[in-house]
Amino acid sequence: MKKLVSMFIGFVFVATSMLAQTTASPLAEGIKLLNYEKNKSALTFFKEAVAKNPTDGETIFWYGQALLAQNYNGIPTAEAIHKTKEVYQNALQAKGNDPWLLVGMSHVQSLEGAENNAVKQNLEVAITTTLNTKGKFKGKPNQDIINAIGHVYAELPINIGDHRYAIDKLKETASAYEVVLPSIYINLGINYLKIGGEYGGDAVTAFQNAINSDPKNAYAYYRIGKIYQTQSNKESLEENYRKAIEADPGIAPVYFSLYTYYADISTSLAKTNLDLFLNYADKDPIFEYFSADYLYRSGQFDQSLQKAKAMEAAGNLTIFPTLAVLLAKNYDHSGDSILAKSYIEPYINNTPTDKILNTDYELAVKILSRFSGNQSALAALLEKAVAADTSKVNKLKYYKLGVDMFEKATMYGDALKWYTNLINLKGSKAEFDYYKLASLALNAKNGPVTMEVAKQYVDAFPEKPQGYNFNTKGAALIDTANNQGILFEAVNFQNQFLLKDSVKNKQALINNYYTLIGYYNETKGYDNAVLMCDKVLELVPNDPTTLQARAQFVKNAEIIKKMQAAKGAKAATADTTAPKKN
Repeated sequence: MKKLVSMFIGFVFVATSMLAQTTASPLAEGIKLLNYEKNKSALTFFKEAVAKNPTDGETIFWYGQALLAQNYNGIPTAEAIHKTKEVYQNALQAKGNDPWLLVGMSHVQSLEGAENNAVKQNLEVAITTTLNTKGKFKGKPNQDIINAIGHVYAELPINIGDHRYAIDKLKETASAYEVVLPSIYINLGINYLKIGGEYGGDAVTAFQNAINSDPKNAYAYYRIGKIYQTQSNKESLEENYRKAIEADPGIAPVYFSLYTYYADISTSLAKTNLDLFLNYADKDPIFEYFSADYLYRSGQFDQSLQKAKAMEAAGNLTIFPTLAVLLAKNYDHSGDSILAKSYIEPYINNTPTDKILNTDYELAVKILSRFSGNQSALAALLEKAVAADTSKVNKLKYYKLGVDMFEKATMYGDALKWYTNLINLKGSKAEFDYYKLASLALNAKNGPVTMEVAKQYVDAFPEKPQGYNFNTKGAALIDTANNQGILFEAVNFQNQFLLKDSVKNKQALINNYYTLIGYYNETKGYDNAVLMCDKVLELVPNDPTTLQARAQFVKNAEIIKKMQAAKGAKAATADTTAPKKN
């Protein structure tokens, strides 16, 4: 089972499936303990259950699940995997291919890195051997076994296992029965979230179906609230968390989620929900972390650092790696970037991507970007974060972190790429986005892209001056000698806008006319250069520099005309003296 994780610390509330049991089921209470993240209590419960019924496959399955739940970062330890494997293997040797045990072993095999198809072969055996053999639902899959399969995939990290396989099996089973176990829908929703944030709507529908089947399903309301929390939808998250608490006030994860939500909004509300969480959760010394984090967020930095250091001294950094984030935050606040780096860097590098929070990445970029040469490594981490995170909001934050990091390092070409990715994901451009893209392209000395974005800017906001300005500057990057006509066209285009208010845009027009003068000088169009000088003199009469330039262009034009006349006369003479052909 997954363990609690905060939105800002590194715990992950594992998506525990609520495998439905009848009220008479002797396992129902233990499953509820796992659902509510009371994993130590759940382990005690299932140890006792196995002692009472040591040959029952279903009981052994849940005992193994409780063993895997004894962790703080959502990933079972190697020791837990080994212990669970022993339990399932010993039971399989005694009972043969018990379907519950086959499903349990598929969980272990997946965690050990087994190939997906090999895992699914065992699951297909479990499904086939439990098909209904008579009655109205003859040939239909057993809901409990399919639910167990859905639970296993719901517990696996997003990058392990074929979650679509679980979705297909759960949907097929739900459609085969008139009355469906609510936890079928719970596991369906969780697996939808495993394959991407774009399936959030499907997940909400699945959780709502669980509520339709069981209106007092506190866990389903909690899961819907978590989705809205990732979207920062305050009204919807509070509504669903309230309904979860009304259904069962003892559902500890709801209080923890509210604590994380209010942590940066209301210190008093955060503390209230933290106290409620600690009241309903299993008692665990590791939860001192929450007190230390609360102290940090309430501005009691010295006390927070003291508690965090005491936890580290007690060896908790090894069993609870997220402590490194709090230590890094405290040292960063105290101005010790070197110590802050010593905690956040290994945490970011060694923690599974889907267990790192967006705030962890923000902290890492903030700290590590102070040290030269880290940009490429940080960019690689952010790319992994984008790939792993299911929240569009978080993905946008990661892209923004990359943009800011590269821009701060004056690596404008990379900043441009990251901002382009950000815009593509966002799916629309505000005026600032055009400005930012054009500015980054200009600083990266990428003339073609600057002009491309500038023209889009003009199309979208034709009454704004910036698009025309960026277009001219981009052209100047390409047409450096001012003799290709690219800058010439851009300046004339901008002048059409500037001439709408020649008084306000006087200096910009003068600058542009001199650019055109330069072009005509380069291409020996002296008559046109004279006309441009006249344009300048209309704005600044009797300007000596312009008058001098104009006089020179008049002379140059006369010289050109004389040369052309002489050349024409010579050609005519040559034509009259040439021998006539008979």
